[in-house]
Amino acid sequence: MEDAPIFGRDRELASLRAGLVAAAGGAGRLVLVGGEAGIGKTRLATAVAAMAGSYGIPVARGHAVDDPGMPPLWPWRRLARSLPALHRVLCDAHSGTDDSARFALLADAADALVTEAEPGGLLLVLEDLHWADRTSLRLLAHLATELPASRILVVATYREAELSELMRAPFTRAVQLRGLTRGDVAGWVRSATDESDPESVAARLVDGTGGNPLYVRMLLDSGEVAGHQELHRLVLSKLDRLCPRARDVLGVASVLGERIDPALLAAVTGEDPAAPLDDAVAAKVLQADDGSLAFTHALVRDAVYEDLAPSVRAELHRRCALALAASGGAPGRIATHWHRAGGADAAAECTRWATEAARAATAELAYDEAAGFAALALATAEEKTAELTLGLARAEFLAGDTQSSLAHCRTAARLAQEAGAPELMAEAALVITGLGDRSLLAAVDQLCVTALRHVAEEATATRARLLARRAMAATTTGAAERARELSAAALELAVRSGDPDAELDGIHARHLTLCAPQFRDERVELANRAVELAGTARQPHAELWGHVWLVDAAIQAGDLAEVDRQLDLIEQFATSRQHGVAWWHLHRLRATRAALVGQLQKARECNETARAVAERMGVSAATGMYHAFRNELAQLVGGIDEETAREVFDVIALVGDIPLARVYVPFLHAILGQTDEARATFEEFRSMPATLEAGPTWAPLVGQIGVVACMLNDAETAASVYSVLSTLDPCFAADGSGAVFSTAATPRLLGDLAMTCGRTEVAAGHYRLALEMNARIGARPFAALSRLGLARALTDLSAARTLAAEAAAEFRALDMPIRLAEADRLLRQIGAAEQARDPLSPRESEVVDLVAQALTNRQIATRLHLSERTVETHVRSVLAKLGLRTRTEIAAWELTRRA
Repeated sequence: MEDAPIFGRDRELASLRAGLVAAAGGAGRLVLVGGEAGIGKTRLATAVAAMAGSYGIPVARGHAVDDPGMPPLWPWRRLARSLPALHRVLCDAHSGTDDSARFALLADAADALVTEAEPGGLLLVLEDLHWADRTSLRLLAHLATELPASRILVVATYREAELSELMRAPFTRAVQLRGLTRGDVAGWVRSATDESDPESVAARLVDGTGGNPLYVRMLLDSGEVAGHQELHRLVLSKLDRLCPRARDVLGVASVLGERIDPALLAAVTGEDPAAPLDDAVAAKVLQADDGSLAFTHALVRDAVYEDLAPSVRAELHRRCALALAASGGAPGRIATHWHRAGGADAAAECTRWATEAARAATAELAYDEAAGFAALALATAEEKTAELTLGLARAEFLAGDTQSSLAHCRTAARLAQEAGAPELMAEAALVITGLGDRSLLAAVDQLCVTALRHVAEEATATRARLLARRAMAATTTGAAERARELSAAALELAVRSGDPDAELDGIHARHLTLCAPQFRDERVELANRAVELAGTARQPHAELWGHVWLVDAAIQAGDLAEVDRQLDLIEQFATSRQHGVAWWHLHRLRATRAALVGQLQKARECNETARAVAERMGVSAATGMYHAFRNELAQLVGGIDEETAREVFDVIALVGDIPLARVYVPFLHAILGQTDEARATFEEFRSMPATLEAGPTWAPLVGQIGVVACMLNDAETAASVYSVLSTLDPCFAADGSGAVFSTAATPRLLGDLAMTCGRTEVAAGHYRLALEMNARIGARPFAALSRLGLARALTDLSAARTLAAEAAAEFRALDMPIRLAEADRLLRQIGAAEQARDPLSPRESEVVDLVAQALTNRQIATRLHLSERTVETHVRSVLAKLGLRTRTEIAAWELTRRA
């Protein structure tokens, strides 16, 4: 029956053939084949594998299994048996236990597969994604982004699963298999039987099975073509032809899983299962599959398993767990069997093995699976200890479930306090790191406060880390000075402890609390120390922090050569470690660098690349920085389209209470010309500049309030912002908090603020300084804006015209049409002012000058190569424009003007 043709799938087969040919030609894709159990997904995948063989295209196959203990990346590990490069990647250790380490693993695996596909193509078949672990799905999503430029066709089958991320990939095709039609089944009946009325039989089969090919095949095999309502019973009827020993062996096999390991089966049954297995193959209960044995379908295995008595199942799970443990099986599989086993020791064994499985999954960067095993360990434990609860909290945090992690941190801290274990209280306070959510940090801060009351004074490293965490929490509440005090104390304790990891925690907190322009020099010292310590501490990512911080400091100093040097170092770090966060920082900082010097298209491309990297890593926080960059770029070029603005409004609505995000609401309204909405939403920010403490995001927030004040011609708020920012030394916009964008020389904003307040002479001084600073570093768009501002501030119309014309030329060269239009408007205004000041045309001025020299009309005509009549016309025009009556009065007017 396996060799029979596939009925009713001509369109799907044609689509897969086309995908195979396209992939071999360098245009890879992912085909997701979905449908209910028995619908023919595996049959279709086998058919496309046969096609690939006929084209000489290598095939690699992997599958997930219905076993909660399945090791992470199991489908890919099965597939890697025939792909040596992938096998090496999956076996290599990747340093770290965070998103970057996982990114490195996924990137290396995807690169290995792309390389394996050269030069002739590669077919990857992944079956049963509905059972796949989250890490396996992440790898498939990562690979999907590489497929368009690869020679890989991925065919993946699934029943019901959440695959929306994969479905959205541009080169994904979805094939949803439905039941066969009566015509399809009739063709099958003709091919497989001698029925005289195949159409009638087909109608009954479709009515009874919905056209499901597996059920149709089972009915045809049974000979009961008139219908068989109890399909579960039909599956079990295959066992009736087997001897009791074979049925017992199949029962054990169903407990072990859908696919059968004869050696493990022998260990559980205590006998050689070869003969019973052969009988089961003959009865079509089992089939040879890829060199091994498996149930003919998951439904068959399920039916056998469900037919076992509950007590028998529990005993078999116990025996399976013991056999797996003796043979060095995966901890997750052992834990799962103990969870389903019977016996007084089953719960304790489940806890032990689930704890080990959580550790192993974490080491393999499979954080979702680690959280699942840690939860199982805690659920089956006789005593809910602080250690087990902490294990779950850590796993949940790595898996991204921060709220559950926080709840378990609190529980662990309470249990540790009850047990008199202050070191565990401290560990509970230190689980959650690197997040900016205020309520979350407030909760962590309270855990730190409690822990500090119990941790011994001599535990300097632990106390330093707790104080560092408190300092970071304080920055989110606006208590910037208090945060700096806490960070100084944390760093002093950390240095005294001699623990490099504690010192790095102190450095991180200290740097965060010094994120304001005033503290650049100390930030540079901290960044260099972080790079130095990264080699000896257990935090190699500290090197990345240091380089990112130094980029910010170099931008603030206007040292673009140092910016480029640090970017090169970040690229080396990202390349050598396949570090996802490093790649993200590299691309977003390149966007900032490009915008600063007027490479606007490159800036947009780098920002898009940064977002793509963040999405591949699953780092949602990067979305805000992506849109912040777009806002700043809109501010630079002078406009934004409504669709983009609407996207940004939606993102801002999600972040809620972050002032630096909310301040862009009035900005967007203002730049869209919605003045009333801008003024209404700006009201909450007007009093902020005088009340905010200098700390993280202080400079960009106050600066952006100033920008909106200028856009709305709000002189009062502009004056408030000016009084705050004018106390700072002139520098380039960057404060250490991560340069999303730099608006270059800070005196330009001071010039805009002074102009809004009506202080044009003061504004002119700021613009001159900004022009000199921006020109010095090649910040072309900002130098042009400085020229435009200075042109507006000058009363010397000739000098203003020159500056505005230079600005217009630069805006034209940089393809900034909105700013060009502003410069052109200013040039027209200057021309009108010049015309009002001197109404005479250039030729009329020449005639007046010669009249003042007492030349006659004829003499003037000769001098200017004009006719005497034309000179007379100019003289009459001058008399009319100046309200004069005689040539003598013209001469007197000219002499007075010269004086």
